Amino acid sequence: MCGICGIVDFSAPVDRATISDMTRSISHRGPDDDGIEILENAGLGFRRLSIIDLGGSHQPLFNEDRSLWLTFNGEIYNYKDLRKTLEQRGHTLRTDGDGETILHLYEEHGLSFVDHLRGMFAIAIWDSNLKRLILARDRLGVKPLYFAHVGDRLAFASETKAILRVPFVPRDLNNEALAAFMNYSTVPGPWTCFESISRLEPGHVATFDRNGFVSRPYWDLDYSNQRSWKPGTLLHEVEAALEDAIRLRLVSDVPVGVFLSGGIDSSVVAGMASRSTTEDLQAFSIGFAGAPSHYDEVPYARAVAQRYGMPHHVLTVRSEDLIADLDDVVWHLDEPCADPSAVLTLCLSRFARQHVKVALSGLGGDEVFGGYRRHLAAKLYAAYLRVPVAARRGLIRPLLNLLPERRSSAFLNSIRVAKKFLECGAHDLKGAWADSISYMPAYGGAIFSGAMRSVTRETFHNAQFDDYWARTDRFQHAVDKVMYVDAKTYFVDARLQLQDKMSMAVGLELREPLIDHKLVELGATIPASLKIPGFRLKALLKQIARKYVPDECIDRRKAGFAPPLESWLRGPLRPQVEDVLSAGTVRRRGFFDVAFVEWLKEQFYEHNRDFSIELFQTFMLERWFALYVDGTKPVRPGTRERVTGS
Repeated sequence: MCGICGIVDFSAPVDRATISDMTRSISHRGPDDDGIEILENAGLGFRRLSIIDLGGSHQPLFNEDRSLWLTFNGEIYNYKDLRKTLEQRGHTLRTDGDGETILHLYEEHGLSFVDHLRGMFAIAIWDSNLKRLILARDRLGVKPLYFAHVGDRLAFASETKAILRVPFVPRDLNNEALAAFMNYSTVPGPWTCFESISRLEPGHVATFDRNGFVSRPYWDLDYSNQRSWKPGTLLHEVEAALEDAIRLRLVSDVPVGVFLSGGIDSSVVAGMASRSTTEDLQAFSIGFAGAPSHYDEVPYARAVAQRYGMPHHVLTVRSEDLIADLDDVVWHLDEPCADPSAVLTLCLSRFARQHVKVALSGLGGDEVFGGYRRHLAAKLYAAYLRVPVAARRGLIRPLLNLLPERRSSAFLNSIRVAKKFLECGAHDLKGAWADSISYMPAYGGAIFSGAMRSVTRETFHNAQFDDYWARTDRFQHAVDKVMYVDAKTYFVDARLQLQDKMSMAVGLELREPLIDHKLVELGATIPASLKIPGFRLKALLKQIARKYVPDECIDRRKAGFAPPLESWLRGPLRPQVEDVLSAGTVRRRGFFDVAFVEWLKEQFYEHNRDFSIELFQTFMLERWFALYVDGTKPVRPGTRERVTGS
């Protein structure tokens, strides 16, 4: 696990000082080692977190004749099998790590080398013979990879903050991306907040040479080949695939821990991992001091840890401690983020890093096995379309109008999501999905000021989203369509980015066995009716979990990994909100409409309306402006450092 960066320039020599500056800006991703290589037309930088082959595998790596150079972030879990095959074909490997196999696979297979990799990765290869840069990103997008293509020059890095160190990269803001954030609570890829910087899409390999930049997909998720499963066979194959994915992710030359929330996903991972290794697995959980009892999942996590005899480390945090980390969250994420779980992930990662360098995560169970309310809502939507139009208009729609649209409880939030889907009628699954994951569009462009009012709020209907939805035409069920678009947008843009950036901020490697691509492909062959029988979300995984997890951890209301945001905003965070979103500050920024922001605060604080998410995302975007546009970043309490030298 590492941080990578580099520049290819066909018009001038690459400046070593710039590569050094880029590398230094992402030193948190790799505190153990660094490396820089300046070649003709290219410069590569690297920061290393040593996990495998601790004394070797210094990057940038090179092949036998030094015609190929690699800088690589991630883990290749099948590298030992790949080594054997490569050595049998005459390749000589100097190191015992996983990175060198990538170079020799490229020698053997060209750009199709990515088809042979099983893992999480962001890869850059400089081919000196062809004067060509190759960039590749893993299938699901676990590891981030950004680039800026400016004429005959290209810069790339694990984080945008490194690319912002490059003098030839413009810093113009992408207003459409910022408007999308207010719809989506994160910036949808391949956009970033900067016009000149993009993300390489998951499952893509790209080349850059004197003829320009070309990106192409090498993998995609496909729900069109579903099987007629027998129940016993299905359970056996899914369980075997889970065990295989977890076993591979236990390979490490340093101790491995596990994030244990007490939920089903992390508990299954912890239980299976404990049965798959003779090493002691340490478990890490987080609890809230003074929070309502339904936020406290520590007793469930403790039950799992006790079943397997795991050393269980519990961090109990106060709201004041978490709020102090908000600027660090914004800084390390690169992009504005309205998901308050980011601060929990940072805090838990920092805590776990005191004991281990690697931890397993339960992220992905909802995405693979159908665990979101909108997945159930999509199933209801499909059934709704089978009701005669007259009955919809005369009976169902009047009933829908009587349903509340509150999110003060899991039950009421489920009603809200289902209502969004059904209200869209028979022709707009895309619109129903967009409304179900968004809050701000209900207010139109009222929140924006000045030139921003001309930026369309219909960011869910841009060319990228339309392309994703067009691909779902080959899928039969509404649930499959929604799960596909989720994987391409919300999952990678929000959840994976958050987990990578918050863990790497403290030099911790997180591994996600539930999104092993072979398991994900298997999940896509399972019909929605088996994933969500009746009204039971994630039923298949819950059935498997009963072998590994105490029943009380399964037969309970889903809580989710989230802090008590509303109480934060009404309590310890309120002074910051009042300051950051004061009328004077908002007016000077000129991005938000002053009257709307004042109305939002009044409705929340004076009229007790739950606009916590809308208020928090407005607050966090203003913090992002302060750090990335005004040019300061948190270093330690009370001090700031310029983002760039300019």
